[in-house]
Amino acid sequence: MPRLRPPAVAAFFIVAAAVLVTALERGAYDIVARHQGGVLVWWLLALAFLAGVLPRTLPARGGVLAVGALAAMAVWAAVALAWTSSDERTSVEIARVLVHLGVLVLAASALGPSSWRAAIAGAAAGAAAVCALAVLSRLDPGTFGADAAADAFGINRLSRPIGYWNALGAWAGMTTALGLGLGAHAGHPITRAAATAVVPLAVATAYLTYSRASVGGTVLGVLVLLVVSRNRWTLALHTAAAAAGGALVILAIRDSPAIAQATGTAGAGRVGLTLLGAMLGAGAVAAVSGLAGSDRLRLPRTAGRAAGIATAVIAIVATVGGVAANADRIDDSLRSTPITATDDPAVRLTTLSGTRPQIWEVAGDGFSADPWTGSGPGTFEFVWSQSDNADEFVRDAHSLYLETLSEQGIPGLLLLLGFVGGIVWAAVGALRAFPDGPERGAAAAASAALAAFLFGAGVDWLWETTAVTVLALVLIGALVAATGRPAPRLRLAARIPLSLVALIAGLLLVPGLVGLSEVRRSQEAAEDGDRAAALRHATRAVEAQPWAATPYVQRALVLEGQGRLKASAVDLRRAVEREPENWRQRLLLARVEAERGRVQAALDAYGAAQRLRPSSTFVGGQQ
Repeated sequence: MPRLRPPAVAAFFIVAAAVLVTALERGAYDIVARHQGGVLVWWLLALAFLAGVLPRTLPARGGVLAVGALAAMAVWAAVALAWTSSDERTSVEIARVLVHLGVLVLAASALGPSSWRAAIAGAAAGAAAVCALAVLSRLDPGTFGADAAADAFGINRLSRPIGYWNALGAWAGMTTALGLGLGAHAGHPITRAAATAVVPLAVATAYLTYSRASVGGTVLGVLVLLVVSRNRWTLALHTAAAAAGGALVILAIRDSPAIAQATGTAGAGRVGLTLLGAMLGAGAVAAVSGLAGSDRLRLPRTAGRAAGIATAVIAIVATVGGVAANADRIDDSLRSTPITATDDPAVRLTTLSGTRPQIWEVAGDGFSADPWTGSGPGTFEFVWSQSDNADEFVRDAHSLYLETLSEQGIPGLLLLLGFVGGIVWAAVGALRAFPDGPERGAAAAASAALAAFLFGAGVDWLWETTAVTVLALVLIGALVAATGRPAPRLRLAARIPLSLVALIAGLLLVPGLVGLSEVRRSQEAAEDGDRAAALRHATRAVEAQPWAATPYVQRALVLEGQGRLKASAVDLRRAVEREPENWRQRLLLARVEAERGRVQAALDAYGAAQRLRPSSTFVGGQQ
């Protein structure tokens, strides 16, 4: 086993811990958790830049493009404050991109030639730990607490610890790609076994989410591995062993309805033993393949490259041909009634039914209305509410690409595609730089996992699930660092501006963090009956975010509870001014005006709410 260097050991454990902790914060979807992490990242960068500790690596061109495009996305979102219908929601999106940018800059500048592989291995270890906790939470829910997301929606799809079943499914697909890629190229048998043993665990996690997108992402990741891996025969052997083990685990789950349906723990022992056996079996096959020298079974490099390209072409042609041949059937399935509860939750894996076609169609309509500016970052919910399909709550367009097009127009999409292009450039650069060995395996594993992520982001809101995006950003940073050049120590005159930029980026996250934290303290105080404290915290929220609607709404609710109806109505009108397309503020205003006895004002506000959400039965729309 090669000698472990301190930078590699540190990168492995820091990345593994960061990935795990972010996931355990319910995916860091919550704004407060995300802002806290972002402030920490940017201020660490500020200190590191000032001290000259970072950057350790100067990124190659692909990394420059990825970082530059992401920074430009934040700038374009800021420009959109000039026309957005909600400064608050657009500010949230600016902050989101800043957090993502900070993670990418930290990973790309802190990693180097001696640590990038260890960072990818650490990401795989952290991802595997999350899958283990997810499956254990289904087998022993009493130990890990209730699955809040599943319970809230009355469904049986595994979502812990990330908090969203499709995001967890995408996470499992990325974990599968990482395990197979690392395991097929690792030099030491123990390393091969450990990496490959993770795959049946990830398969079990993905299955319990009953996520169709995770199936697509997993298949895409494996196909990318077959194209870019050097040890294709070894990869095929490991994939077969892991798939067989995963299939046995799925059969065990299906034979244990309580586990499959999340109604109890009957059969948990059998499922757990089957999973353990599958992991040991896949790991044993991987270890034996290393000892037997299966990596020597390979085509010459030119022939292997041709075989990889042929595999990609065949897969693309087969996919396009299959879609074309079954276009009518696929369209009927997409537009069929969504599946509700059944005795077999896996039935949803056999159909494409759902509401995504309607959501994507509305996103297209939003783009058509404002093709160059969009409706404003973070405002898709308002576009959806005013459509004919708004009988259910939808905040995101369930596609990063379509949502960007709808909210930020053509410039926003071009910048996003620039970011994606930077990822591809960095991946290709790393694959070309390392034609063989464990380095090739790490680059291939990260590339395949990123392919699964980019696919998942196209059909769901993974971009908003911070933990999944952080996992992807760490992998991008590692690929960028793999082909980067050692950075010279910068002079103080150069370090100070870099540190100031990082400091300012962190400061931009503070108002949103303080404002929402104060809103929540106000809500908690109101629940405890402390109206004075509730009003005090709500006022502080208004002072922290005077451009935002939410603090005014919270203060209005507190004032309403105190019987100060006129002041409450004033704050609600201020909220309406800040989000003129949000029907909720107008509905609350109608209630307060009715309590004041101002009938016409109440009717006017109620009518405006109806116009902003015409299809909702909640505000008296169409039945």
